[in-house]
Amino acid sequence: MIELNFTLEGQTELARRIRTLDNKVKDWKPEFEQSGIFLKNFFGGEVFETRGAILGESWKPTGNPWPILEKTGRMRRGFQSKAESTRAEVFNAVSYFKYHQSRMPRKRLPRRIMLKLTEQLKNRIVKIFHEGIIKRIRESK
Repeated sequence: MIELNFTLEGQTELARRIRTLDNKVKDWKPEFEQSGIFLKNFFGGEVFETRGAILGESWKPTGNPWPILEKTGRMRRGFQSKAESTRAEVFNAVSYFKYHQSRMPRKRLPRRIMLKLTEQLKNRIVKIFHEGIIKRIRESK
């Protein structure tokens, strides 16, 4: 469930438009889809480019000649997103992804976090929804 709260002072017409949005907007798929695509690209892009550092979780080096988790490139390309009117899902479809991401006890394979919502990412998602709301308000004129 998404809860949107607004406090408006001296904005009677804008408040009226926002009230009509409640009845018109039941489908947030465009915003969820955009958020999912953004996150999919971020996790498969900047996270790999910084070897997890952008999430505050730098990956331990392996000593291999190729970049960490990129021998074949499958892990990096494995991120996908699905969006519906009320939710989005971002995941990695590669079967061994879970062994790098999980919090399970480890003996040899170090944890290498690739999916993590930081405050920066949360703020970007809020911005996507904010822009969607503004667009809908303008369209309701």
